[in-house]
Parts: sequence; structure tokens; C-alpha cells
Amino acid sequence: MYFTINLATRTYLDRRLVNRLGAGICVVLLLMLAWNINRAAWNLGELRRLRTDIAAYENRLNSRPHGFSEKEYTNLLGNISFYNEIIGRKTYNWMGLLEHLENTLPDGIALSLLSPDMKSGEIKIEGRAKNFAQIRSYLDKLEDSKAFTSILLLSNSTIAVGERTKGVQFSISCKAAPQ
Repeated sequence: MYFTINLATRTYLDRRLVNRLGAGICVVLLLMLAWNINRAAWNLGELRRLRTDIAAYENRLNSRPHGFSEKEYTNLLGNISFYNEIIGRKTYNWMGLLEHLENTLPDGIALSLLSPDMKSGEIKIEGRAKNFAQIRSYLDKLEDSKAFTSILLLSNSTIAVGERTKGVQFSISCKAAPQ
């Protein structure tokens, strides 16, 4: 039995080609690194310039304009805040709120007062019902709707509606959910 050994089994690599490819890749990566550093430095300079521009614009906006006295300027700021408040009131969807109130209102309940507080977002609802079970039903419907949160029965009292009929007067506090 003869074993044949092949002495030419060594793999041959062209080391010069591998070294050239490695050097080429390193050069490309170094060029990309230099380009990225250049872009980052340019962006930082642009950021500094924009910050100084913003500070200059804010100083111009916060200072009193030329040609106005201090009294005229304070009157102007008062008018601006007054009109901004009116715009804020008008942007609230009152019809949507009334529609949600109407959709949750069960039969046998009459609302007599709807008093919104714009600063706290709280709404005070007063009304009358035939009995307390209807008020409980109304509170359940308000809690089930997604339009109202923080629902609280403030007061309820029995009142005489006629000679023989009695009713319940109630007061509810709630907050309108953001729309």
C-alpha cells in the first residue's frame, strides 16, 4: 500500500493585491472621516451663528419699539393680551362640547346652567331631574363618555316642582377632555 502525498497543497495568496486593497480601503475611510469632521465643524459654526441671530432677534422683540412712549407700549401689550385671550376663547370647540352634553343627557333631566371656567378647564353643570336615579344615570353616561373627566356630584336637593310633584336639583363639576 502506497500513500501519495501531494506537497503542493499550500494555498497561495497574492499578498501584494491584498495589501493594495487594504490600503485603498483605509484611504477611502480616511477621506470619509475627514469629510465628516469638516461637515461637523461647519455645522457647529452654523449653530453658533444661528444662536447669536436668535439672541439678537429676541432682544429686538423684547425691547420697546422706537417712536412709542412707555405708556403707549404698555397699552399696546394690554390690547395684544386681551385679543389673544379672545382668540383663545374662540378656538375652543363650544359646539362640540354642547353636542357631547346633549348626547349624554338622558330623558327626564333638564339642564339649567352651564358655567365653564377657561383657566382651570372645569365645567359646572346645574339642572333638575324627576328623581335621583336619573341623576345617577346621567353621571354614569358622563363617565362612560370620553369627552369628560373628573366628574363630581357637588350637590343635590329635593325641590317642589308643583303642588304634588317633587324633583331633584343637582350640581355637577367636570372637566372637558382635550379634543
